[in-house]
Amino acid sequence: MDKLRALQYFAHLAESGSFTNTANAFNVPPSSVSRRIADLEAMLKQQLLHRSTRQVKLTELGDLYYQQILPALHSLNDAEDLLKQQQQHPSGLLSISAMPSYGELCLTPILSEFSLRYPDIVLDLHFSDQLTNLRRDQIDIAIRGGNAPDERIVAKKLSNNHFVLCASPEYLARNGQPQHPLELNQHPSLRYRSPEKVLPWLFKEQQKWQELHPPIRLISNHGTSLVNAAKSGEGIALLPEWGISQQLAEGSLVVFSVGQDIRVSPAEATGIFLLYQGLKYQIPKVKVAVDFIVSQLSQPPSECSGK
Repeated sequence: MDKLRALQYFAHLAESGSFTNTANAFNVPPSSVSRRIADLEAMLKQQLLHRSTRQVKLTELGDLYYQQILPALHSLNDAEDLLKQQQQHPSGLLSISAMPSYGELCLTPILSEFSLRYPDIVLDLHFSDQLTNLRRDQIDIAIRGGNAPDERIVAKKLSNNHFVLCASPEYLARNGQPQHPLELNQHPSLRYRSPEKVLPWLFKEQQKWQELHPPIRLISNHGTSLVNAAKSGEGIALLPEWGISQQLAEGSLVVFSVGQDIRVSPAEATGIFLLYQGLKYQIPKVKVAVDFIVSQLSQPPSECSGK
């Protein structure tokens, strides 16, 4: 049995749920795919798939097996890409995953120039706040906010990720500006929802981080929705500085202080990081993209929006 080909068929089946789609992807008859999968199950002495006339689903053990083999298959593909492209100019499909607001405000505006420089690179953009496993997911480059990731991934810091309190001038004129962290509890808040939870508002009191509990007017996982609500005078928002630079410049939002930092995390060293696997940097399309994005976006946060 050609085990590698069987594993490739199995991985595609796990993602597509179709013998026909998998057969078409590899340009072979469906019977060939079915035979290889049967041989793989016989070798492992385990059932990997639930088969029916309508669909194909992984068994519980099949799902565990899929999760384990996927990084190895991606590494093999990366090695092939590296050899194929080592002597070539940058080309091919380049997958980039970024946080939605950062992707919209900071990344997308610079990609037109990138595409002009490298017309043979096809950009595949994914906007998501979900954490990305670069070994498991087919992502070449990820841009995420937070703390520096584990040391097995190369992380280049693009900027700080400093959160600031902001509101419209009209809101503050009508309701007054809070002067102390606890006064925020008297104002409606516009809150960001991460993939895990609604981000807290924290302040330090007697050397301990305490959570504020202002009434919530709006919750959203889309930064633009919170910015628009703040501009409309619906309440106070705690947003990353890079996300509101245009509104600050035009005067539709103002930043104010309550005497100390209000944070969404106690962590000191937070930032926006560009992430990639070290081996992939040797692939021309990844190398030029990493270098370009770092050169364009390693700026103070206030210079990000509107590029």
